[in-house]
Amino acid sequence: MQEVDNKGLCHLKHNRKRNVRWIVGVVTSVLLLGAPLEHTYAESLSQEQQTMAQLQAEVKQTNNSMTFAKTQTVTVKAEIAHYQQSLTNLKSAMSHNLHQMQATEQKITQMNHSIAVDRKQLHLYKDSLRAQIRVMYENGRVSYLNVLLESSNWEDFLSRLYMLITIAKTDQHLVSEVTSLQQQLVLKKEAQQYNYSLLVQKHTEYEAMKQADVLVEDQKNQMLAQLNQNIQNASTKHGLLESQIELTQSQIQQIEQETQQAQSLVQSSSYIQQTEKTLPTVNVQSLLQYAESFMGTPYVWGGTSPSGFDCSGFTQFVFAHFGVDILRTSEQQFAEGLSIPENQLTPGDLVFFSTYAAGATHVGIYIGNDLMVDAQDYGVSIDNIANSYWGPKYIGARQMLGN
Repeated sequence: MQEVDNKGLCHLKHNRKRNVRWIVGVVTSVLLLGAPLEHTYAESLSQEQQTMAQLQAEVKQTNNSMTFAKTQTVTVKAEIAHYQQSLTNLKSAMSHNLHQMQATEQKITQMNHSIAVDRKQLHLYKDSLRAQIRVMYENGRVSYLNVLLESSNWEDFLSRLYMLITIAKTDQHLVSEVTSLQQQLVLKKEAQQYNYSLLVQKHTEYEAMKQADVLVEDQKNQMLAQLNQNIQNASTKHGLLESQIELTQSQIQQIEQETQQAQSLVQSSSYIQQTEKTLPTVNVQSLLQYAESFMGTPYVWGGTSPSGFDCSGFTQFVFAHFGVDILRTSEQQFAEGLSIPENQLTPGDLVFFSTYAAGATHVGIYIGNDLMVDAQDYGVSIDNIANSYWGPKYIGARQMLGN
């Protein structure tokens, strides 16, 4: 756990070029995806390694999201096609139903016309019969009884009576036929009106089904649009992640390169001669006591004050109190001072460690007896540089103070 927590989180790089690239990356991700990516700019080699793992995990998650969204897209498209076919069928059924309604309306209209014609014809029949009776048996206004009484004999009476009965039956028969025809037409009209009401009801149901299908289709289209947007966002994020992976890889290489260059620099004879002349003289015991006065101060990534330190911020702050200016990050401090073999360490020297991979990613102040005071994940504390954790990670020391 300590290795992970100390993967160089204690180092901030105030390299302008890197900061600009980080800001551009974060702003781009906010604009394109609506929220920043979960990782931040790694400030040390070990942090770069951790960031790399996070980036690769995000790439995998993004690929899975894209695959899932594409699968959903296929399903939603099939559902949309289904509802579109359903709408087509409904429109066809509604069109057929409308034709039936129009035909039924025409039949009802025709029946109404037939009923009106039959009623008119019935009145004509009745008027015609009455006219015939008046012409044949009445001279003016002669009643049926007068027609019978005027008979000259019994045979004439029977003849007149038979004629009246025949005319009466004929009148009743015509009335009965016309009335029956009217009743049949009324029944047919009622049946057609009932069928028409059923057709109207069916049309209403079709219209409701159509509206429901249109609503569902709209919802599916919205879902499809959202899925396509998710795929596009995931694709954009994937591109950003790939770009940041490349950037992180280059940063890791740069940190390793800076460490190697620092090692080469401090071994140069001209550098050693120049540095030996310029090493400041400080009361080492006072410096160590001052450093140890911050015991328990919490670790803060990028911290450079007593409210919270990271490892290189702590060493810079302590040395600055005694007028000794050293650079900000552990990689930069590794390129200062004189290289000192481990068996020649003296109090006040800076000791460096690679907590995850090649590179000076952690620094502390040596206080003697294989001990150092440093800011790490538990805050400012004293650690043994030869223990099972720090020992294998030790990469060198630098003398910053003159004798």
